Amino acid sequence: MILKKHIAEIRSWVYHNIVAITLVLIFVLLYILLPGTEDTFVSFGATCMKYVNGEYYRWITCLFLHYNLRHLLANSIGILSVGSLLGSFLKKRHTLFIFLSGGILAEIAYSMVITDLTYDIGASSGVFALIACLIVCILRFPKHFHFIWYRPDVIITIVYFIFANTSVSAFLVHSFGFAAGIMISFILVITGRIKTAGTSG
Repeated sequence: MILKKHIAEIRSWVYHNIVAITLVLIFVLLYILLPGTEDTFVSFGATCMKYVNGEYYRWITCLFLHYNLRHLLANSIGILSVGSLLGSFLKKRHTLFIFLSGGILAEIAYSMVITDLTYDIGASSGVFALIACLIVCILRFPKHFHFIWYRPDVIITIVYFIFANTSVSAFLVHSFGFAAGIMISFILVITGRIKTAGTSG
């Protein structure tokens, strides 16, 4: 009986968090298939507008690449945790939309601000957009969120939010992602795309 309950809980978690799980699988697959070399980062990373030179695909491809295993693990655990908190509340297409659009807007802003030839890669800008969405939803619909604050996904999301800023450039792109997430989530709320808990699909 207890085993069946745990299996049901796992199945429910997977169903509600399928977007984050799918994204992590893509991250891992690309990490395995693409060499983690400077050439890869130069070809697919987001950089300053001067060097983008019409290669606007960079603002998407950079979201799916990672520098090393630690970078991959941190972003994978981060997106699974915030996805777990949003999964039963946000529709799956909205979760994906916020991750992609928030990440892309953050990378565009990053390209406009930096002036030197540096390359940004990683999913963290999209993860910060999702964290921003979580905050907007908690403030807008507080009765629908009953977090136990010592839950692993809650703790990991908080730790990720605080400690993911390992450099000035990371803080910069994370701030852009968070700001984009606030803006996008606010629009989704006022247009009725985000309504109440239990609307995932």
